[in-house]
Amino acid sequence: MKSKGLGDDIEKYVTKPLGIKKAVDTVSKAINKPCGCQERKEALNRWFPKKGNLTQDEYEFLEMFFQTYNGKRLKSEEERDMIYVIYNKVHRTNEKPSSCSACLSGIVEALRVEMARYE
Repeated sequence: MKSKGLGDDIEKYVTKPLGIKKAVDTVSKAINKPCGCQERKEALNRWFPKKGNLTQDEYEFLEMFFQTYNGKRLKSEEERDMIYVIYNKVHRTNEKPSSCSACLSGIVEALRVEMARYE
């Protein structure tokens, strides 16, 4: 599985190779108490994502967006703004929302590529 962020990297390069994950899982099972590792990993992935990764919410928004997008018009300014927010986060840029259809087209296509990488 592709790393989504810092949480996945810590698990892959630190806790699993050093045996920490196995030890924690063993103790957790023995005392019948969850360790919280999964929640911690997911939080770290959200806070420190890999460049190019979409969150589940962003992916779901884009999935719905592409089901209705006709290639020309957006439904609302809010939809346009969300597209820019996602694009800027994923590409670590600071593009300003624009009504320029050519500009928007490039951003939409870049997000389509990100969706394919997510899957």
